[in-house]
Parts: sequence; C-alpha cells; structure tokens
Amino acid sequence: MTENRTDPRIGTTLDGRYFLEARIADGGMSTVYRASDTRLHRTVAVKVLHAHMASDPAVLERFTAEAIISAGLDHANIVKILDHHVSPDAAYLVMEYVRGLNLRQLLDERGRFTPRQTLAMLRAICTGLAVAHQEGIVHRDMKPANVLISDEASVKVADFGLARAASAHTNATSVFGTAAYISPELAVGDPADERSDIYAVGIMAYELLTGRQPFSSESVYGLAFKHINNPVPAPSELVPGLSPELDELVAYCTDKDPENRPQNASFLLSDIQQMLATLGKEQLDLGSETLGMVSDLVPAITSAHTTVHDRLAQAQQKRDALAESAADAMTETMEEQVRTLNPSAGGSAPVGTAPQKNPDATEVISASADTTIINSPSGNPDVDHTTVLHKGSDHTSVMPSGLGSRNSASSPSTGELAAVPSRRPMSARRARKNAKATEVAWRKNAQIPTHQLAPKMPARRKWLIGVLLSMLAALLAAVGFYFGMGPGAPFTVPQLTNVASAQAVSQLRDAGVEARTTEVFDEKIERGLVVGSEPAAGETIRRFQGLDLNVSKGPELFAVPNLNGRSQQDAEKDLKTAQLVVGKVTQKYSEEVAKDAVISHTPGPEEMVRRDSKISLVISKGPAPVDVPNIVGETVSDANAALETAGLKGSEDSKAYSRSIPAGAVISQKPAKGQAERGSTVGYVVSLGPKMIEVPNVQGKQLREARATLESLGFKVQVDEFLGGFFGTVRSQTPAGGTAAEGSTIKLVVV
Repeated sequence: MTENRTDPRIGTTLDGRYFLEARIADGGMSTVYRASDTRLHRTVAVKVLHAHMASDPAVLERFTAEAIISAGLDHANIVKILDHHVSPDAAYLVMEYVRGLNLRQLLDERGRFTPRQTLAMLRAICTGLAVAHQEGIVHRDMKPANVLISDEASVKVADFGLARAASAHTNATSVFGTAAYISPELAVGDPADERSDIYAVGIMAYELLTGRQPFSSESVYGLAFKHINNPVPAPSELVPGLSPELDELVAYCTDKDPENRPQNASFLLSDIQQMLATLGKEQLDLGSETLGMVSDLVPAITSAHTTVHDRLAQAQQKRDALAESAADAMTETMEEQVRTLNPSAGGSAPVGTAPQKNPDATEVISASADTTIINSPSGNPDVDHTTVLHKGSDHTSVMPSGLGSRNSASSPSTGELAAVPSRRPMSARRARKNAKATEVAWRKNAQIPTHQLAPKMPARRKWLIGVLLSMLAALLAAVGFYFGMGPGAPFTVPQLTNVASAQAVSQLRDAGVEARTTEVFDEKIERGLVVGSEPAAGETIRRFQGLDLNVSKGPELFAVPNLNGRSQQDAEKDLKTAQLVVGKVTQKYSEEVAKDAVISHTPGPEEMVRRDSKISLVISKGPAPVDVPNIVGETVSDANAALETAGLKGSEDSKAYSRSIPAGAVISQKPAKGQAERGSTVGYVVSLGPKMIEVPNVQGKQLREARATLESLGFKVQVDEFLGGFFGTVRSQTPAGGTAAEGSTIKLVVV
C-alpha cells in the first residue's frame, strides 16, 4: 500500500462529513479510503473516482446509475452502499467498512483451501450473487479481490456494477485488467450476462482448490486467448484425491459455451449445497490436517470493536478538548487586556504618554442620544446593564457597566475607562467555569421576553383560536386513534408457517390486516399451507400496510426426459439438466438396442417427479451370445446352413488336403465350440481330399530299403513273404507304379 503521507486527501473531509483517515486500496478507476462519518459517528469505506474519470460526463452518468442500482441490493453477503456524491470537486461512493481481508489476501496467505472450505466460500459468494442476478444485475468483475471476509465471519461481494461504469472510459487494455477470470464471450467482445459471472466463479473455484490459476501468460491478451480456446484442466490433476464431483463442478462452470453453464448463481448455489450434503467427510476435509477447517478462514481481529456509545463519547471528548482550548485562549486574551489597561501590573507606560487601547478590547461608553439601553429593570441605566453605541460607521463597543464598579472607574466628564489595579488574573479553570455559567444564564434569560410585541388579543380572535384548537385536538385524537387502535396501529406479524392458507387469511383479517397470497413451490410443506410471510414473523408493521403470504404449491415437479436409445453418458447429462439424478443402473442383452444405449428407464418418459429424484436406467449389452455348432465333416452348403440357423455367418478361410475328410467337406472351424455374439462370423477350412503321390518302383531292393522309401512318402507298407522271405528281396509290389493317395497301402512280396 502506498504511504498515506503521499496522498493529499488523507486528513481531509469530504462535504464536511467524511474524514479520510487512511488509504485502503488503489485501482485503475478509483482509490478506496477508510473514513469516519462525523455525522453518524461510524467507520465507512469511501471509493473516490480518479480525477480523469470524474471529468467524463458519460462515466459520471453511469457511475450514478450503478450507485442507485447497487444501493438497492440489501443482503448480508453484499457490501452495502450508504451514500453517493457527484460534484465538480469529487465523485465518490460511501460503503460499509468491512474489517478483515479480501479473498486474494487470504489465498496468498493460505495457499489453497480444502474442499469443505472451498464449497463454504462459494456458497456465501453465490448467495450474494444470486440476489443480484435476480434483480438483473451482472457483476462483470468477479475475482478474489472483490470478495471480503470480515473478522466477524461474514463474506461479502463488493464492487457491483463498477466494471460496467468504467467501460465507458477504458480502452481494450483496461478491459483485460482481470483477464485471469474473464469469460470467453466477454474476451471476444460479446455482451456479458449472468453466465459470465458463473465462469469467473468457476475459475475462482479452481484457484481455491489448487492454489493456482488454470492459465498463465506473459500478456493479458495471451491469457484471454487461452480462456477462449483452452479447456480448464481438472483440479485433481494438481491435487490428487479430489472428488470427481469437484472436477465436474469446475468443468460445468467453465464450459466455453454459456448455454452449457449454470444459467445464474441460484442454479449454481443449488449444486453447491447438494455437494456439501452428499460428499463424504473424507472427501470434504481432504488436506484439513494442514489447511484446517472453515472456522480457520476467519481473519484475526486486529483492533477492538467500538460501540455507538464509545464513538459518541470519543466525539464528546473532542468537543470538550476544543472548548477547553477556546477557554484557555479566552483567559490569555483577558489577561492581555488587563496588562494593557493596567500598565503597573506588567510594566509602566512612558511618562506623558496616554495608555494605548487594544483595538479588540471592550469599551464602556457613557449613554448619549445615540445609546440604546436594554435590560434595565430598575430604570437606572447605571445598574447592571449593557450599553451599545455605534462608534463610527462600523464599530460597536459592548461592555457591562457594572464592571466599572469592581475593577475600573468611569470619568464623569468624558466617560472614558480609567485603569485601576486589578486584584489578580483569572485562572484558566475559573474562566472555563465562568464561561459555562454565562452560557447557562444566557440560555435561561433568552427565553424571557423583554417587552410586549403586540396589543391585547380581541375576544373574536380568542374565539377563533379556541375553535382552531378544538379542531386540532379532534384531529390529534383521530390521529391518535388511527395510529393507536385503528389501521395505523402497530401489528406484530405472527408465526403462520404450516397454517392453512384460508385460516391464516381469516386470522389476519380479524386483526385488521390485509393478506395477499402468492403460491410458491416447497419441498417440505404440504400444498395449501403457509410457507412464510413477508415481512417475516416477529417483525412489526402498520395494519394498513398488509403483508404477503407465501402458500405452498407442494414440491416442484419436473418431467422425466425420454432417454430411450440415448447413450448412458448423454442420458446422465439430460437428467442433470432436468434437475434429476441417475439411480440404479442395470445391463441387459438386447437384439434391437445398440450396445451401451438406454433400453428403458423408470420412471418413464414425461412422468412428473420431484427435484433430484433418482431415475433407474437399463443399459443394453448388445445382442445375446449364441452356441457355435460343430460343422467339421459337413459339406460347405450344410455347414453354412447350420451356422445361419444358429444366428451366425460362415466364411471359408482356406482349403487343405485331408486323408480322413473327403473333398468338399469341412476339415476345421474357428471358433470350434462355445458361444459367440449373434451375427458374428465362423471361419472354416474346406478339404481337398487326400494328396496323390507317385508310387516309386522298389522291386529288387531289400525290404528294409523299400519300406523306408515308401513310408517316407506317406505310404503304408504290407509285406507278404514268399518261401519264408529268406533273402529279404522285394520280388513284386502292388501297385507297381502310377499314383496313389497319400496314406494308402503298398503291398510288397518278399523272397
């Protein structure tokens, strides 16, 4: 903060009322001071526009309009506007003074917040912001520096509408002054609405959870570019263990498309309250071992609170000090007069020199034709009276004559005051006491008329005055009855919650109070019963004012959207938009509905249910699997028919020779057994029959050599011995040549 002594406004008073004590903050548009309201004896904050801003008529016009709008926002979570002033010398707003820290200072001090602390802070911010959004007011400059946390544990949103007032005078660079929280639509120059504030709150939520802003850049333009194009990362990437619901909350608020964000702060507030109610203690208090609890966010008290009586006492002390200073000055003046009139008391005048007169001293001048004598009860002008004489054109001397009898003498010929020795100088304490006594006596004597100003009143006038007084008495009696027992009498609003609407209206009518009813939705109170009143129970009104009763229409009902055929992810988004939640999810095979799509849901489409009702979903697992038939050994046509009957498709993968499977039949299949998804394909290999091999001539060879040759070619060998096969020589073979099927038998005759 800049030193106060460098600010020429410190120590000055605005409009004779707001004494500026210290500078609180500086901005591109204004400077904020802590000030004392000398009229109501309270501490306030004064925001003074810079001179170059206050000289622009367009800025002043919008500044005034926004001050009027902001002054209408009366809520505990919004900084109150107390006064407003625009003149050629200065333009300023007077606001309530919040002792404590802003959220930026608290973040810099703590680093980051726990999820519970974050949601509690966001709940307070959105509560105040929702009041503004309901009035159609967009903040446009939501950031941690504009959120104040008092040492009494209250959270208040400040600076409503001032960004809009500044836009008439700022260039593009100034608009990006808080680019870290700017929404994409505002960055590209589109109009801002409530959803722009929601985007900024989402960025604040990310910063509270992680201690860092989601984007960084060396220039505000680069930062704005990232807000336009880059998605905000999930907070859990920096803080592992954060609940997925918190990631979803940040993503929901910072969606690039305003249509996909909460439409205003009331919607976001509902989501925050639901998260506080549904998240577990472990999720909400993640990191609380080092970051503490919600109560640890309250700033420490830096100075003692003062009551109204304390401030009045301080003001009285200042007035007494000023009065005492004035009395001391009066005493010094009187002593100086005595020394002037009596030179012997403080020194002697030169011989032959007449005593010098103090031009400011009081003179006693003898009465003459030009003297007016007032307040002389005895008729003697020399007894305890004051003489007043115009000396010259603009000089008047005033002095009580009686004073001359005690410490001065009057010359009978000249009437001039002759100095005589004074007994002793009057003390400061005696002077103050005499001054107070003189003031009391003056007030008392001022009430006594000095002479009759008019002749005696005629009888007719007395009669007329009597009639008027009678009429006035009757009027006062009527007014007294009106405000005492009639329509203007005070009335304390009773507790009417859960009372039937007709009964409450009748009860108020009997008491002389008109009741106006308005139907509202309520989740807890039954239809037809009173939810509450405005003004609320316990407040005092005048009977003629009447009051408004809010009568329950029962819980607000929401239509269940048609989710059939929607993917599970899209169905969950549709339910969230419809203020509903996903209930039990089951999976089921379906021949008609694609895999991962909704087959059905309960309650069904267009049924009316309460807010946050759970909708059960049945999700498709796709078609049910079928048994794979065995087609090995079947002809191709028979195999395809069997697969089609089972709900599958057949496909010839290849062909191969087979000793056991005849040509044109299936040798193998894949899958060979088990189950497969309906409509899937089963591949198979078709047999070419046995392979034909040329039969070698082994006649004349020894049996062992002939056998080896034939078996190596895949033939089987059958041996018939002739005459005992003594020599072991092949005499003949069948077949003796040509070709034969692989695996067929060659018959040998051995001698």
